[in-house]
Amino acid sequence: MGKGKENKIQSAIAGALQVYCQDRSLQLFPPYANQQGESLRKYCGDLFGLLDNADLIALEIKELDVAQGCFPAFDDTQHDIAMRFESLGVPLAYAYNAVETLPYHQRPQPPGWARSTLASVKRSSPTPLPGRVPSANHHQSLLDWLNGPHGTNATDLFGRVHGAVTAVDDLRNGILVLLYAVPEQTLAALVPDDIVRTVNVLRNNAHLSSRQKILLQNLMGASADVFHRFVSPVEQQESSPKPSRPRPRM
Repeated sequence: MGKGKENKIQSAIAGALQVYCQDRSLQLFPPYANQQGESLRKYCGDLFGLLDNADLIALEIKELDVAQGCFPAFDDTQHDIAMRFESLGVPLAYAYNAVETLPYHQRPQPPGWARSTLASVKRSSPTPLPGRVPSANHHQSLLDWLNGPHGTNATDLFGRVHGAVTAVDDLRNGILVLLYAVPEQTLAALVPDDIVRTVNVLRNNAHLSSRQKILLQNLMGASADVFHRFVSPVEQQESSPKPSRPRPRM
């Protein structure tokens, strides 16, 4: 149980997506474990994709013990982080096996294995997951999600940043928050040079310094508040009010 099993689920999902979506433009990017996390430069999930340069796939992958109906390697802290990204509008979702052995892993693979693999994988955003024991009966399959409407597409989002973001591996946490949490009218008001400055700050730093935070506030006003959680812990500590010393008695 654990990460090795999750890697098998991830391989099945990626392989099935590549075959099922072979007539569509698909980019897939699985960040390494040391690239994943909650800082600006990290990635908040296990597998990212762009389908037709429009639909964003962002998945945190778990292995379900089907007999027990629970995730053996569920991480509560990771789930809290995922819900924070969800609250910012980032379309991160959990994906997990609904059957013990996915068709991708059957030997020989059955006809139509790619479609049936995606139909055997459940997808849920973090809040309705809701935890170690998933509400599987209420979660749609990854196949149904792929074939359904997804709201704002990545083509519109990338257009807002004037080509400063072009590929799926550009979608680090800071960029995802910029695209999904900052209002469209705020980004539309920025000139291309300011977009590039903003993207460079978010792409090249793990945390924001006070100077970088002020830069984003100058460019985006109150909309920059969505990046408050990414301010350097040292900077946050230095800017927090110091307790007053008791006055000496005379």
